[in-house]
Amino acid sequence: MTRDKKFIIDSIKMDLFRIVTATGDLTKEIPQKSVKEFLEHADKDFDKIELSTHEKEIRNKLRILNSTFTDFADPKARLRWAEDVLTARCRL
Repeated sequence: MTRDKKFIIDSIKMDLFRIVTATGDLTKEIPQKSVKEFLEHADKDFDKIELSTHEKEIRNKLRILNSTFTDFADPKARLRWAEDVLTARCRL
């Protein structure tokens, strides 16, 4: 992996970490706008590098998570969603 690709992957991972910390704390409201912005920024960063099949799968998973992001009424669903984002981050 080139240094530039590693830098981009690390940037995506940081965005995903911010999403997890924002949505995983049930004592706070979800900053909807920020979470959407970080998801979109991470997705755009994927365009900056050549993706392996594995990375394409992770990007697709994140796109699905983006489309299912809402103001969760159920705390378990919210934590499950945050866990899925964290899993995608770890798989990178």
